[in-house]
Amino acid sequence: MRYKIFLEVSALLILISPILPIAFLNSQKSEEIYPEGFYVGLTADGDLVATKFLIDKIKTFVNFIIINNPDLLRHETSINEICDYAKDAGLNFFVHLKHPAWWEFNYNPHEWIESAKINYGQSFLGVYLFDEPGGNQLDRGEFRQFDESSKPPTYLYAANTYVYYLYLQMRDFIKTDNLVTSDYGLFWFDYEAGYDSIFCEFGANRVTELNIAACRGAAEMHNKTWGAMITWSYNEPPYIESPNEVYLDMIKAYHAGAKYICIFNYPEIGPYGLLNQEYFDIIKQFKSYVSINSQNRTSNYDKIAYVLPENYGMIYHP
Repeated sequence: MRYKIFLEVSALLILISPILPIAFLNSQKSEEIYPEGFYVGLTADGDLVATKFLIDKIKTFVNFIIINNPDLLRHETSINEICDYAKDAGLNFFVHLKHPAWWEFNYNPHEWIESAKINYGQSFLGVYLFDEPGGNQLDRGEFRQFDESSKPPTYLYAANTYVYYLYLQMRDFIKTDNLVTSDYGLFWFDYEAGYDSIFCEFGANRVTELNIAACRGAAEMHNKTWGAMITWSYNEPPYIESPNEVYLDMIKAYHAGAKYICIFNYPEIGPYGLLNQEYFDIIKQFKSYVSINSQNRTSNYDKIAYVLPENYGMIYHP
């Protein structure tokens, strides 16, 4: 298998003016909508009651959620109830699933996916499958495809091994639906294994422009889509960056051509998860911004190419 990474990216010198003041943009108009095919949302990590409570709060200013709580998703009654509730609220959704070897289900997840396509139609966006597969490999996490005891001797062997064993765990899901995940490395190889969209992670002192470069370049070369997951910047409260920084990251991802922008809403430290009213206000502000500023996914900016060695899997983050 040949992996030649040619990441075509924009300079990302985002001219984000005019960014209108929050006070003005919070006076939203009912006609403000997200562009067709563009999705903004949150992860929903609470139990059944908490997830319904969150949906009721956010349904007017986001258009998708990722249902992320394993206790909901491993039981057929609860997954059906929360998906019904999300659809009735007008939200699209992904469900976070894993291979039955990792999670014990009381139903067949592959059969459920086929039923979900019929029951929920376009509201069912697909499956968020596993989480950070590339990051797990780079940082020797639980979901790695090889470790020190079986470390491949060359980049080529490592690339083939990672893709092959990740594909083996994905293949039954590949047959059924649209597959996405979040990651902070090995984007190219995630796409090679079979993902349809990767949400590159913002936060944790990562260089946002480099992550966009690696993820979007890999997506374009595979003729697939990409997104952004705004996640933790700190390992203690407040965990996530400030509301204004989140807003600027959303603007950056939008103008770079992301199809999905999601905020990681965990842990459950408040009635709606990690996020509070300040963050909800900036999402409303962002909705106002995109309703009057179009997105060009082919990019309006001068092109730059990061050319990496064949089968090389990581861009250095200083």
